[in-house]
Amino acid sequence: MAKPKLDRKTLLRNSLSVFKTKGYNGTSMNDLAKANGLLKGSIYHYIESKEALMLEVLTALKGHYTHKVFIKAFDESLTPYERVKELAMRAEEIFVFEEGGDFLVNIGLETQKSTPAFTEVIKEFFQEWIKTMTHLYSFVLNESDAKEQAEVVVAEIEGSVIMMKLLGDVNYLHRTNERLLKEYKSLQDNRQMTSDNKTNYES
Repeated sequence: MAKPKLDRKTLLRNSLSVFKTKGYNGTSMNDLAKANGLLKGSIYHYIESKEALMLEVLTALKGHYTHKVFIKAFDESLTPYERVKELAMRAEEIFVFEEGGDFLVNIGLETQKSTPAFTEVIKEFFQEWIKTMTHLYSFVLNESDAKEQAEVVVAEIEGSVIMMKLLGDVNYLHRTNERLLKEYKSLQDNRQMTSDNKTNYES
């Protein structure tokens, strides 16, 4: 009986697992074929090259975060604080449990000089993340301060992820998220207080 045709989603998921375990440079076409239940020669029916496959994996991951995670920042059924909290929870789920968690950063560092095409996708991911956080901070800060704060927040989360991975302690990320939520709530309260004082003064 012929094997069922390998669908694209399964191919990308299986390949992501191999790339995450062995890195880009340490992964061979044979590794990718085995992970997908194929003979080495057969995998070329599905992909042009290892580089093309990695680019597709990175693009799929970026799309996942944009359409499944960052979209929460624009959910008008939630308050701005609730949106920040939702993103913080999703960040912990992604970086602690999900397959692609810190993968984008790791591959970016590994291939920065050798494969510029990967770097561009990873840059787009971070730009989208900063844009998302800028939108959320625009509710409590002016435009320029919101963007600056968004950049700081993304950098702090990434730093805590590195510490979490190196030291094997998820509390680094958890504590960072808790602190960022408290800071956001404080900014929100200050903004509301300023608005209330202005209203009282004008009345």
